[in-house]
Amino acid sequence: EWLDVSPSTEVKYDDLFSYKNGFKDQLTGVYTALCSEELYGAHLGFGMLDALGQQYYWNQEAGTYYYLHRFVYDNPKSEEVINSIWNNMYNAIANVNILLQGIEDHRGILAADEEKIYEGEAYALRAFLHFDLLRLFGKSYVSGAGEKAIPYVSKISKEITPLSTVSEVLDSVITDLEKAAFLLENDPVRTGEATTSFLGTRSFHFNYYAVRALMARVYLYKNDKVNALKNATEVILSHKYPWVEKGQVATTTRDNRDGIFLTECILMLNNTRLETITETYLKKSENNTVGNLLVTQAEVRDEIFENTLYGGSDWRYIYYFEPIDSYYVNTKLWQVSSSYNNRQPLLRISEMYLIAAECAGSKKEALEYFNTLRQHRGFEVTDDLKEEDTTDEKLQTAIGKEYRKEFIGEGQWFFYCKRTDQATLPNVQVPFSKAYYVLPIPDQELEYGNRN
Repeated sequence: EWLDVSPSTEVKYDDLFSYKNGFKDQLTGVYTALCSEELYGAHLGFGMLDALGQQYYWNQEAGTYYYLHRFVYDNPKSEEVINSIWNNMYNAIANVNILLQGIEDHRGILAADEEKIYEGEAYALRAFLHFDLLRLFGKSYVSGAGEKAIPYVSKISKEITPLSTVSEVLDSVITDLEKAAFLLENDPVRTGEATTSFLGTRSFHFNYYAVRALMARVYLYKNDKVNALKNATEVILSHKYPWVEKGQVATTTRDNRDGIFLTECILMLNNTRLETITETYLKKSENNTVGNLLVTQAEVRDEIFENTLYGGSDWRYIYYFEPIDSYYVNTKLWQVSSSYNNRQPLLRISEMYLIAAECAGSKKEALEYFNTLRQHRGFEVTDDLKEEDTTDEKLQTAIGKEYRKEFIGEGQWFFYCKRTDQATLPNVQVPFSKAYYVLPIPDQELEYGNRN
């Protein structure tokens, strides 16, 4: 029997979950995977999604995202990005399911409070990953709630998981998030008591309030404004995520500037590769290749931030960008100060205010949420939208403009346009079709899953 040993590159399932650190290693592995360039490190943040959202400009036919920017999904470069997202997302889901199965099969290895945290985070991660896959590869709820979208993979199996409809995926996401919220009721982020240092770094983990914030996002996507508002306001009223202080943003140099508004971050990635990734795409450096430095035209930046109205006061306009040649690059994720290094936002309190503004029961309440956000971005009280002057249509337009400003470098603007079924995108370089909101499922998946 002494010859029956595991290869050095393989960790057997029961071996992994026979000790506490095995659960930690499995969960850490999932978060690390999300940091990759193929997922939230680039493609699903400032990269592909902001290219689709027309936030950048190309003056030559080159770079990772050039053809995606023009919605040419069948170009080999586009296919490489799309396929890598699909494969890496489902690989991460498989590892989440392994963790969930490991917890189920090895009850008692972890202390009871730890076990709930690990299990709650796993359910939340599974929901989060499937929801973004749905937002990428399925139709929006308003345009195709009953149409087949993606497989919702909830167990480890060699059997092919059938496609679920948009509505079915959203229901499964909500079910997993409800489980997560229940398991995370005594999350250290709420109690202030962490049993281990690993569980104490809650902003880098899918904590209780991150679950509620994601639920607000999901319910709004489903056009359930009552539940979206309920979850958004729970996060707001927790007072756990205070607005960034002006002094942290309005610095004379970029060296110690808070580009991500750290105190407002509900969930972040601890991305140790972020410096390398940003120097490839968002900084002029020796890592740049042709077409990969993501730049914004000055006139587009002025348009996004309504420069003629608010350019002199909006912190995001003044402090988010640096000039390079005749263009601008977004500096939100630049790695300069050690206070903000490696931190990449996934969920922020500002989105909860925008959700609350969109879902509030009265216009007065909606404007309170909306104006509060803008006042904490440098706007004067005299710039507040007034109830008597603001139609429902004008408020929705203003909310959309704030999504475009607030989530530069985070990819949420394209998803906003899809959710609200916008007929076109600002500054689009080619004739636009709503069909572009749905990325093609990789050919390999269609063939393997017999989905043609």
